[in-house]
Amino acid sequence: MKHLTPLLIALAAFCACSEPQPVDVNSYVPRYAVMAHRGSTYWAPEETESAWRWAREMGADYLESDLQCTKDGVILANHDVNLTRTTDIEAVFGPGVPATRRDFYLSLGFSADDADEQLGYDAQGFTPYHAASYYYAELLTLDAGSWFNAARPEQARPAYAGSQYVSALQDQIAYAEGKMLRRDAAGCRVLPYCIKPECEGKTLAQIRSEAKENGKYMEFLDYGFAGAYVPDPADGGHRPGIYIEFKEPEVNPEDMEQRVYDILDACGWNIITAEPTETGFYKDGLVQVGKTRGKVILQTFSTESLVRANDVFGGRLPMCFLLWPPCPDDIPGGDLDTEEGFRAILEWAKANGAGISGPSISGEPNNYAELNHAWQAELVREAGMLNHPYSFDSIAQMEEQTDRSDGFFTNRSDLTLQYLIDHDLRAGSVNPAAPAVVPDPVATLERLGY
Repeated sequence: MKHLTPLLIALAAFCACSEPQPVDVNSYVPRYAVMAHRGSTYWAPEETESAWRWAREMGADYLESDLQCTKDGVILANHDVNLTRTTDIEAVFGPGVPATRRDFYLSLGFSADDADEQLGYDAQGFTPYHAASYYYAELLTLDAGSWFNAARPEQARPAYAGSQYVSALQDQIAYAEGKMLRRDAAGCRVLPYCIKPECEGKTLAQIRSEAKENGKYMEFLDYGFAGAYVPDPADGGHRPGIYIEFKEPEVNPEDMEQRVYDILDACGWNIITAEPTETGFYKDGLVQVGKTRGKVILQTFSTESLVRANDVFGGRLPMCFLLWPPCPDDIPGGDLDTEEGFRAILEWAKANGAGISGPSISGEPNNYAELNHAWQAELVREAGMLNHPYSFDSIAQMEEQTDRSDGFFTNRSDLTLQYLIDHDLRAGSVNPAAPAVVPDPVATLERLGY
């Protein structure tokens, strides 16, 4: 047995080295990360090309969005489930199934009888103005810019009207890569679509019988996202990451997280399957987060979505559990207002893959509940988690919250970036590779053509 001991020791050492080692995915995230909340809700129509191009050029670390799914399975980067606030959907379609849908079906080669039968099924599951009730081709006819000019006249720009579209996740990724939408001579978006090869020759009835969730999602269209973008001539070289939110499970498909995994994979943004090219978050005064392992952060308010995302992504991407009152009922002992209960929330979130806490903060103009008091922030640090509060709109909030925070969901990337630079938290001797100058926000919009 004496002669076997060295061999056994060697084998044990080999086995130990071969086992998957825990990965500190929080190390993928830059300190004092600036997340451009919906691109911007202040300077441009949120979650549109204008908002995300602006945020990229300002030097934000992440372009933030919310995810939901259309009737034909396109993943939108869009916050509101009901599209009436941020589009002209009421004027275009009214409260019922779009009157144009029958012609839409006919234009794709389906018979009149087939189309009429499908319209009956469409009406049964139809919720007016909810994204999941519409095909993406229908949503592309909407104006996602004019509402902003009416809602924020002090920031209104004629160029927003009629030029902004309801965004897909692929769009958000393209903007992070320094691209913009492909448009025709009239300035309209160019995004061709056709029937998927596997659906050619099938009737709508056949497609419905094979569709997921009892025909709710009619996924027979292929959109040409691969050719939908062109290099942005105004691109200054920043490459931000994306910070994407899974919304409540009831508004999305049962396999929503897997769908997002697959899109990230197809776009080369899934670090699980495609090794990033850079290790530094900044280089020569440019943001490079979108080229690193921290290029994608997942977030959700939903306990169910967090569990599902952890199952799909396996804890290999940073994840943030967002906090908002009341505490979810399915977190044992959870309570946002007591130390014991708050600690229970953090422990539950960590056990389900979240290494980041995302509490709401108070202050104008949103006046959210304050969930980032000093004692709460201290518990986040004790738990070994990062703290990414939302959402910042003022210098007063930065002054109160910066010492408690590791990152900032901000509607005013210009203010947040400048504050961090002025307080030696972002550039200079702290991080000489990071951008040291924040561009003028208005001049940046004008340079981008707005």
